[in-house]
Amino acid sequence: MFVAAMLAIMVILQLFDVHDLRYQYDWLPNGEFWRLLSAHWVHVNWMHLILNVAGLLLCMAITSPRWSIRQWIIYQLILGFGISILFSLRNPQLEWYAGYSGVLFGVYFLAAVDLYAREKLIALLLGAAISIKVILEQWSDLKVTTSDLIGTPVIIDAHLYGLGLGISIALAQRAYTIGHRGAKAGA
Repeated sequence: MFVAAMLAIMVILQLFDVHDLRYQYDWLPNGEFWRLLSAHWVHVNWMHLILNVAGLLLCMAITSPRWSIRQWIIYQLILGFGISILFSLRNPQLEWYAGYSGVLFGVYFLAAVDLYAREKLIALLLGAAISIKVILEQWSDLKVTTSDLIGTPVIIDAHLYGLGLGISIALAQRAYTIGHRGAKAGA
């Protein structure tokens, strides 16, 4: 249900001028804090939106994550804000960004972690596949982006940041679970 609502919002936002919602390098001096999150829910064009929607629907079909609406919202917030902050810190030359793919890489990783309890092999293959894609994007001359389809360069660092944040969230959740179990056992 949450995914359907999220996709409906993305489609509605696409009807507006995305320039007002995309990430901009000058968001901080202009006080445009909404751009840190809204940038990940708007797209350069309809093809860009369709590709990200297809990616999310494929993720849901493969993994069927058992997340509450609260978890979905928390993941969207952490991934969106985190990627935008990393852009500001690590990519000061980046003038603008729009798209869900960075968040999607984090969602894929977190969904693979969720799937691991039910389907270990598929979860491991999915985690390996997205990791390999990011590695190839970052350190290979091999072109593995959709730039030609969407008519604009893909900001591959968004994928790296999304995956890194997804891994960080999963590790933090694991540490919390281990700590929580330890506290219960000691009580």
